[in-house]
Amino acid sequence: MDKVYRSISIFCLLFLVTGCWDQNEIEERGFVIGTAIDMVKGKTDDSVGEMSEEERKEKYKLTYQFVVPGNFIGGGSGGGQSGGGASEGKPFLNLTAEGTSIHQITRKMAAETSRKPYLEHINLIVLSEELARKGYLKDAMDFFVRDHEMRRVAKVMVAEGEARKVLEINPQHEKMPVLFIDSLSENIVKHGTSLPPINIGDVHSYLLKGNSFVIPRIVIKDNKGIILGAAMFNSQNQEMIGTLNESETLGLNFITEKVESAVLEFLMNGQLVAFEIKGAKSKIEADVSDKDQIKFTVKINVDGNVGEVYGDVALKNRSVLSEIEEKTAKEIERIINGAIDKVQKKYKADVFELGAYLKQEHYKTWKQVNKEWDKGENYFSKSVVDVQVRVDVRQIGASIKMVK
Repeated sequence: MDKVYRSISIFCLLFLVTGCWDQNEIEERGFVIGTAIDMVKGKTDDSVGEMSEEERKEKYKLTYQFVVPGNFIGGGSGGGQSGGGASEGKPFLNLTAEGTSIHQITRKMAAETSRKPYLEHINLIVLSEELARKGYLKDAMDFFVRDHEMRRVAKVMVAEGEARKVLEINPQHEKMPVLFIDSLSENIVKHGTSLPPINIGDVHSYLLKGNSFVIPRIVIKDNKGIILGAAMFNSQNQEMIGTLNESETLGLNFITEKVESAVLEFLMNGQLVAFEIKGAKSKIEADVSDKDQIKFTVKINVDGNVGEVYGDVALKNRSVLSEIEEKTAKEIERIINGAIDKVQKKYKADVFELGAYLKQEHYKTWKQVNKEWDKGENYFSKSVVDVQVRVDVRQIGASIKMVK
């Protein structure tokens, strides 16, 4: 028994004194907080592998935004540099390199900085519109989906022009561009005119399902990032096929039940009324008696407040409130029908997720149309979508009349 106890004691001692097998010192890591991916043509110094230069026609330009912890306190905001070099006292450093695979470019960067890129803290991945339109979304995302260091919560966006420009903006209230865009994407949801944030896990799910889908679109104005509308991808080859502006994205969000808050403006008897939407629920029904012209009815119930009125509007009068509800409902129907008209006639890609509804509620019909739902015969574009909106005013504010 003594031998047994002695063996157990030695094993426990060895277990306690053994460190982590994959331990890395924190000061040796280069924390990457965001990345941008662009396309580039031409020769590269990437010489690893058997591919010829002709076979390497399309290449990636990858930009990583590193945190510079020593400059975070008291460091300047904005700016940053691309292609290496000192950060000039800024709390971040942008490094850019080119190659034919994201993995290889990441390894190359390790040779350009004293700290190995560590990807676990990436908050944002920005893809250029050129890359998305050429159908490289799936290829570009593969590394981030596959890499064991990556968390699937990192947000994904499509930039209007060059993606790396997003990492070079000069925010006023944040020290790092990525942190600014990250906060902006959370706040802008309250406007209803942009998509809720979409992360790596969402994109991976879209790619696996093979449906049409949308990703938030970011535009740079006055060196400041603004998230506007949506970039649409088709189910056929998962290429970006077009964009939705703010109003059309709001219409999309109403159908997919993603409107948390929004403000609508309209005239009533020549006076401006601003209606604050506080919540919206949607319910879809379908008449599938004719698979060549499936009829969808989208019923949307909206709650909200009278946020602002100009002129003399008698809010204590129930008939006036009914008129506000009616006008708000018509405005919402106009917005939604505008989005449906554009998507059905121009792009013919079901980003409204009507096919998902058919699959769940009318599976027999879905089996008949799913292979050519929004491609080929394109049953989606031939379907009829009727929108019915009901609005209820919950509050008119603390005052029913302005003092003149």
